[in-house]
Amino acid sequence: MKNFYALFLFLFFASANYAQQTQSLIVDKAWVNESEEWSDFQYAGQIIFSTNTLAGEGSLRIGNYDFLYDIAEGKAKFANKATYSTAEFSRPRKISVTTDKQGVVNSTYEGTLVFQADKDYYAILVSVTLLEKGGNMIGVKMHLKDNARKEYAFSLKPAS
Repeated sequence: MKNFYALFLFLFFASANYAQQTQSLIVDKAWVNESEEWSDFQYAGQIIFSTNTLAGEGSLRIGNYDFLYDIAEGKAKFANKATYSTAEFSRPRKISVTTDKQGVVNSTYEGTLVFQADKDYYAILVSVTLLEKGGNMIGVKMHLKDNARKEYAFSLKPAS
């Protein structure tokens, strides 16, 4: 019984520690910048950004079929179209960090946005700017590395 109790405590603290390392954020509002003009944009379903401190600084997991299809410009020829549902921003390389007058920290990364499921694989190079205030992520801006004329911006709120 003592071993069972110790195992229960270990699993409880391990799961509590893991929960603190991951955070899911839901897009509150989305904008698209095309031709130097920002406009509101609605995607079907919720866009979810997940961060994981174990994956490294700047790493993200993004979930939303419509947005990911849009940023990949539909170029991936997947056997299973559901592969567009999630992508992982991996191998981020920090480019710059600035702080604006309101205390918002803008950290810009370049990396690979990877779509992968079963035998389907597609990757694109993107630039991602994470906006944080008081240790909380409040926004994300991103665009294709080779094509900055179409940029996406999102305000975020914690998933409840």
